[in-house]
Amino acid sequence: MNDTIENIVVNTTNPLTQYTTYLQEQGKSANTIKSYTYDIGIFFDYFKLQPTILLRDQIIQYKEYLQKVKNMNAKSINRALSSLKSYNEFLIREGYMENLVVMSMDYIKVQKQLISPTNVTIGEAIKFMNRIKQNEVVRNYHIVILFLNSGIRISELTNIKLTDIFLNKKKLIVFGKGSKQREIPLNDIAIEIIQDAIKNRENYGYALNVLNSPYLFLSKKSEKLDTGTIERIFNKYSNKITPHKLRHVWATNFLKNGGDLKAAQQILGHSSLSTTQIYLHPTQDDMRNSMNNCGVR
Repeated sequence: MNDTIENIVVNTTNPLTQYTTYLQEQGKSANTIKSYTYDIGIFFDYFKLQPTILLRDQIIQYKEYLQKVKNMNAKSINRALSSLKSYNEFLIREGYMENLVVMSMDYIKVQKQLISPTNVTIGEAIKFMNRIKQNEVVRNYHIVILFLNSGIRISELTNIKLTDIFLNKKKLIVFGKGSKQREIPLNDIAIEIIQDAIKNRENYGYALNVLNSPYLFLSKKSEKLDTGTIERIFNKYSNKITPHKLRHVWATNFLKNGGDLKAAQQILGHSSLSTTQIYLHPTQDDMRNSMNNCGVR
């Protein structure tokens, strides 16, 4: 079977609609389905066609259009090609086509960028922390400071029990991914904040029966603060800063100030050292500042 318009299998159901149903059955997320179908829809709009099969000449022409007319970057072009390739594979599976027309050679090679994932500066984090301090209950201020001084995950923070805290030994026990237990050394700021958090548990306006909870951070109605509450607080004051971003900030700040890489791996709970090493790479701001500093006029 040649992949020509004349050889399209006649079906009352739009192939793209079938494809969408197929993705749903495969358990793809709503965002993934939306992204794929959007890319495919834009492709057929360009050719002023209803969603049908794909032709090799179309792929070549469309890639050139994205590069030279739309001036899209390599990452965006590769994403569009990936969506079309997924649709191509579906059409072959359903018998609409015989051949794959989106080739590996169509993808644009991109140099791997070894840059830090941190896109929140320490200055931005401090401003965020101060907004929380001025507008929220003291518990929420304590939470932000603890994120910035320990590098722990949000789930680890909500699971801290009073029995996990050893202030005399300046350490905290947390349970990370896979329920793996690890020790986190506490700096003086973290110790001060935890002490204050313990003292202020009963001043948060919680019901008295909740105060019997073993957890450090409580909610008004239950013995344990849930992660959703923390995320809502963060979303209220920033569309950029999240608990996980503060974990990035801690890691970058720790290593920039002479912290040992292996120590960072242990504190963060990374199973692989290579995961921790990404924080050694420069941020976009670092590289931009370096370029400005070496400018020649």
